[in-house]
Amino acid sequence: MLIMGCVALIAGCGSLGLWLASRIRRRPAELRACLMALALLDTEIVWGVTPLPEAFGIVKERTDLPWQKFFAELQERLERGESAGTAWKETILSQNVNFCLKQQDWQVIGDVGHGLGRSDSQEQHKQLELVQHQLALIKDQAGVWSEKQAKMWSYLGFLCGIAGVLILI
Repeated sequence: MLIMGCVALIAGCGSLGLWLASRIRRRPAELRACLMALALLDTEIVWGVTPLPEAFGIVKERTDLPWQKFFAELQERLERGESAGTAWKETILSQNVNFCLKQQDWQVIGDVGHGLGRSDSQEQHKQLELVQHQLALIKDQAGVWSEKQAKMWSYLGFLCGIAGVLILI
């Protein structure tokens, strides 16, 4: 019975560490997906001259979860009559729980909303390019950071479980 309890403690702590590591590893992938979505949005606004609700619908169709839900909510908010900036800000607040992004990531992503729908397509293009550049820098830093942190949490989970077993024995 004691051995089963020890194995359960180690497995539980190890699973928690692996879960945290997987969340940390998702951040660079989500940033990469955001960059692709913003590039699609930029293309639709500048070259397609697509109205924002339709552009968000097209981006929604071409992205994966959780960005798909993000752009679906944006499209829905614009169709209800909200301004693009307000819709962007409110969608970030409601959808950020579905992501593994940090607050600094959301601050940069939030900058997109300042120019959406307010200016001509060239100004929106400049704003989107600036945000894409900033996100690319953050993504590169996040890739290096996440690998180190993910390994640490993977090992730390199992080590905490072993430490707990040693303390209890």
